[in-house]
Amino acid sequence: MPLLTLQALGGVASCRTLEAHGVTPAAIAAAVRRGDVLRVRQGWLALPRADRDVVAAVRVGGHLTCTSVLAKHDIWCERDERLHVRTRPTAQHLGSPIDRSRSLAPRHPVVVHRTGRLALPTAAIDDLPSAVAVAMTCQNRFNAIATLDCLLNKRIMSTAQLHEVLAPMPASARGYLALTDAGSQSGLETKARLSFRGRGITVRTQVHISGVGRVDMLIGDRLVIEVDGYRWHSSRSAFAEDRRRDLELARQGYLVIRLTYDQVMFGWAAVEEVVLAHLRRREHLWAVRHRRAGFGTD
Repeated sequence: MPLLTLQALGGVASCRTLEAHGVTPAAIAAAVRRGDVLRVRQGWLALPRADRDVVAAVRVGGHLTCTSVLAKHDIWCERDERLHVRTRPTAQHLGSPIDRSRSLAPRHPVVVHRTGRLALPTAAIDDLPSAVAVAMTCQNRFNAIATLDCLLNKRIMSTAQLHEVLAPMPASARGYLALTDAGSQSGLETKARLSFRGRGITVRTQVHISGVGRVDMLIGDRLVIEVDGYRWHSSRSAFAEDRRRDLELARQGYLVIRLTYDQVMFGWAAVEEVVLAHLRRREHLWAVRHRRAGFGTD
């Protein structure tokens, strides 16, 4: 009985929750003695093969949250190997994520979120809306907006739902919603879009071009920006399709700049330099010679 109930609750649960589901204290004690379940913290139990991050968060004394939850949902967020745990604002005696008999120490890769803006869950892991709300105050601006873009693009949440989720959060976090674009298909696109617009460069996203399909961004009439995250462009067929699109764009007179993950994340100054040079030479616009050649007439 304790095993089946614990499995149904995600593998980690409090004794109070188990008892609320009809599991008696005697049955819990017997399951612990047999080794069927483990005590991970006072009043909390886990199956031996339960999610390690969730178990670690309970050992610390809280609930898994923020990017530690978003990553499990395959939602774009900051790359962070640290464990994100949400506790009560006044929580004390936090424990080690690997040993419940020891205290949490600075050497442990744990980020503790002490927020009174959100109700604490009864489960060992935050629901997605709560994790999103916490992540808005934890990530930098680019990644926070990329998270929102991802939620909108995948239709996991609507704009109205996100307004409700972020209502308890600081004004700075709520303000990110005005900068979202549901057409953005990756955090790289989000960062590139925001960076261009931060320099006053007008960018249109997910523009349809005949014979090509949608391009990530279009500046002016003809400067196409394509952003390639390795994960989405690593297969031979994807590589071939990208080159077919590039050739077709060139045939139609478009300029194409294809950017890698590293260029967007770590080499943006060089990207800006190249794009601004094109703009100064007005190469992003159809010139008279292009019109005469029949370009830009669709």
